[in-house]
Amino acid sequence: MELVKKEDWVLFLASGCGLGALPRMPGTWGSLGALPLWFLVSWLSNGWYLLLVLILSWLAVQIADAAGSVLRVTDSPVIVIDEIVGLLLALTAVPSGFGNALTAFLLFRFFDIVKPFPANWCENNLSGGLGVVADDLVAGVMTWVVMHLLFV
Repeated sequence: MELVKKEDWVLFLASGCGLGALPRMPGTWGSLGALPLWFLVSWLSNGWYLLLVLILSWLAVQIADAAGSVLRVTDSPVIVIDEIVGLLLALTAVPSGFGNALTAFLLFRFFDIVKPFPANWCENNLSGGLGVVADDLVAGVMTWVVMHLLFV
């Protein structure tokens, strides 16, 4: 007898430990879920931090793909692991602090919602977990560029 099914773990991780199941604005909740992780690992050197984000991004693609299969919807609003890794990427080499976190969060949400090119291309042309995660990584890169132009 299996106490916790593999599908339950997949959905738990894909939903950002349940943040994606909150009643309104799941992407915003998922993005907020990235901030405690950032504060926990922001002490890493920039190289180790980026390596961690790349590994988490690869895992996010796998988890989002598996969650899409479980939910039978490729990009369900419940899946917010993409927002988490997108904002973590945006915060690469950004000094920790509330102001930087808030600014990056707001910029990331803007780029994630508006989806300027090439984020919209990724969302419309890539399939499975890669399609779910790639547009958020692009939004993360856009946020990173603005953060570094303005603050770093």
